[in-house]
Amino acid sequence: MSAYIILIVYILLLWCVTKKGTVLYTVGNVKSEESNFFVAMSFLAVFLLSALRNKTVGVDTVSYIKYYEAVQELSWGGLIKGEWNHHFFTTEKGFMILEKICGDLMVPTQLFIALCAGIFVYGIYKLVSTYIESNVIVSVFSFLAVGSYLLSINVLRQGIGVGLCCIAWVELKKGNWKRFVIGVLLACTFHVSCCVFFLAVIFEKIPAGRKSIIISTIVMMVVGVVGAAFLPIILRWFPIYAVRYGNGRWKINEANGIVIVWVIVLAIILLSAFRLDWSKKEHHIDFEVMLFSLCYVSINIIGLSFDGAQRLSMLFQPFLILLFSKSCGLWSGATKSIYTTGVVAGMIVLFLKAASTAQYAYLPFWA
Repeated sequence: MSAYIILIVYILLLWCVTKKGTVLYTVGNVKSEESNFFVAMSFLAVFLLSALRNKTVGVDTVSYIKYYEAVQELSWGGLIKGEWNHHFFTTEKGFMILEKICGDLMVPTQLFIALCAGIFVYGIYKLVSTYIESNVIVSVFSFLAVGSYLLSINVLRQGIGVGLCCIAWVELKKGNWKRFVIGVLLACTFHVSCCVFFLAVIFEKIPAGRKSIIISTIVMMVVGVVGAAFLPIILRWFPIYAVRYGNGRWKINEANGIVIVWVIVLAIILLSAFRLDWSKKEHHIDFEVMLFSLCYVSINIIGLSFDGAQRLSMLFQPFLILLFSKSCGLWSGATKSIYTTGVVAGMIVLFLKAASTAQYAYLPFWA
């Protein structure tokens, strides 16, 4: 737990030293402010904490190490043809090819774990640094608490997929459709669930507005309630996951305090629907962020009755970072300061609570 507390203290001190996340500099006679330094240094610390972790941190880390070492013994022909008979953990060959390349280059296990962590963290950093200009401290702590950071310590493959999808979405917003498609397809070779991220194309086409948000909220809540009944039908297209999920293999967690997060997410979305000026085209990104956040809540509701489904929500968690950061703009003056402080404090408490579980008890790799 001490490592996580040190991380929090470091981020808070960095925020103070940089004058609330901004760095002042002068080019010629022009004075400017830059907030990306704070974000970059914070994400670097977050990356190092994940990259330098012991194999005991995260329930699945030991398994990843085991299979990384085993895949090195496969021939390239055997790997591609599937002669491993599904024994080496995954049917998604993108991850196995990465393992094989690193193995042939004799990359140490710890560096391989660091590489996986780096792809994930960089993807989230790319998303945040591109679309967050203010309230950077909210962004960083939202990443730790609800942005899938701790989950990425457990699920390396899906973490890489999420990172690649975030990068692909940034490209989509720039109008680079081909890069988006290639990025998501590549992510699918690490975790096939990433195919769901093609929803981004649909979200981009839906007209932004109050009515669309209200209808989308109702639809996604209905999907959350009845989705568990239809998920087995969808999983027929993915036989390997039909075996893994929905059959009691994964523990179904009780909602408990996470319900508060869901309620806050829904409240922010509905409040934004009435506060934002939807005639401005730049707010369409806010609208898409809301749709991704609704997907997160809906899938988590499904996960209350269908084990394993909650892991799919990891694809949408990074957009909660944008949602919480952008929500600070709904307020002004003292109210904004109180709201921002409350969000940061809440995220710190949520992060420490999650990190206090046995599976995340932190040790560095040299311990």
